[in-house]
Amino acid sequence: MTDRRFMANFLLLALVSGLTVGLGKVVTTIYAIDLGATAFQVGVIGAMESIGMVLVTVPAGFIIARYGARGIYFASSLGPLLVNLAMPFAAGWAVLAGGRWLIGLCIPFRMVAMNSAFLERLRGRGETRGGWYRGALTAGMAILGPASAGILAHKAGVTAAFFIVAALFGVMALFSLSFLPARQPAAEESGSFFAEIGALLGNRAVAESSFVEFLSSATGSLFSTFILLLAAALPPLTKEDGITVLLVQGVSTVALLFLSGTLVARLARGAAYALALALAAAALALLGFAHGFPALAVGAVLLSAASAVVHLINVRMLAALPGAKSKAAGLYNLASMTGSSAGALGGGLLTKLVPLQSVFLLWLPLLFGAAAIAFARHRSARPLTPREVLP
Repeated sequence: MTDRRFMANFLLLALVSGLTVGLGKVVTTIYAIDLGATAFQVGVIGAMESIGMVLVTVPAGFIIARYGARGIYFASSLGPLLVNLAMPFAAGWAVLAGGRWLIGLCIPFRMVAMNSAFLERLRGRGETRGGWYRGALTAGMAILGPASAGILAHKAGVTAAFFIVAALFGVMALFSLSFLPARQPAAEESGSFFAEIGALLGNRAVAESSFVEFLSSATGSLFSTFILLLAAALPPLTKEDGITVLLVQGVSTVALLFLSGTLVARLARGAAYALALALAAAALALLGFAHGFPALAVGAVLLSAASAVVHLINVRMLAALPGAKSKAAGLYNLASMTGSSAGALGGGLLTKLVPLQSVFLLWLPLLFGAAAIAFARHRSARPLTPREVLP
C-alpha cells in the first residue's frame, strides 16, 4: 500500500476512533449526572477506563510485536462493542465505572496497534507529520464526539447514543482489516519481559518522553473530567456550556497538531518542554479564577497549545528510535493512561478537600514540583548516545 493511501485510511480510522471515545465518555458522564452521581463519583468513572488500560498497555506492545497489529486490533474492538450495548441498562454509577474499566482492558491493544503502525510510517518525517495521528484522533474525540453526544443525548437519548458507539466499534474492526499491518517488522528478543522493559526504560529518550507525557495527560484529564461540572457551578453557565468549552479545546488542539509541526521542530527539547509548562500553568490559573465562558475558553486553548507542543516533541523522539516501535509505544501509552487516571482520580480526591474550581489552582504546585523532579533527573542522567541525540 502506498504511503499516501495508508495515511488516508489511517487518519480516517483515527478520526472515527476518536469520535467513538469522545462520544462514549461524554454520554457516560451525562448519564452518570442524570443518575445523581457526585463530583467524586464522576471522577472515579473517568478514572476507571484508564485504570483498566494501565493493566494491559505494556503487554499489548509485546503481543503486537509478536502477532502484528491487524488481528489484535480487530479482536480488541469486539469487547467495547459488547460493553456499550449493555451500558444503557446500568442502574448506578458503580456499574458505569465497571463498564468503563472493562472497555479500558480492550482499548490499549487498539491504541498501541495504531500508534506503532503510525511511528513505523513516519520514516524520518516525524517533525512535520508527528501530530497528524493525534490531530485526527482529537478531532473525533474532542470535536465530533462531544458534539454528537450533545445532539444524541438531547434528540435520541443516551440509550441510542450507546448503541451507536457499539456499532462504530464494529465498523472500525472491519475497516482495519483492509490496511493495518499483519505483523510488525521482526524485533530482536533481549531476554525476559521485565528485562526488555528495563532496557526500554534505560533509554533516556523513552523515559523522558514517557514522564512528560504522564504529566501532560494528567493535566488534560483533570480538565476534561471536570470542565462540565465546573461550567455548571458558574451561573449562568450550564454543563452544555462545558461541552462547548470541550469543543473549543478540541478545535484548537487539532489545528495546532496539524499546523505547528514545522515551528516546534525548530525548538530544542528543553525549550519546548519549558514552553509547554508555561502554557499549562497559565491555563490552570485562568481556569482557577474564571468567572465566565471567555476565561474557560482561553484556558482551554492554552492547555491545547501545551499538549500539542509536548506531543510533537515526544513523537519526534520516539520516531527516531531504531527498530520496531510497538514496545516503546506500549510504554508511552502506559504513561499516557496512568496520567489520565491520576488526573481524574486525583482531581476527584481534591474535590473532597477544596471547592471544585480551587482544584485547578492546587494542581499548579503539583505540576511544577513534578517538572522540577524531571529537570533534576535530566541534569544528573548519563549523556545521550548518538541514537538518542536530537538535532
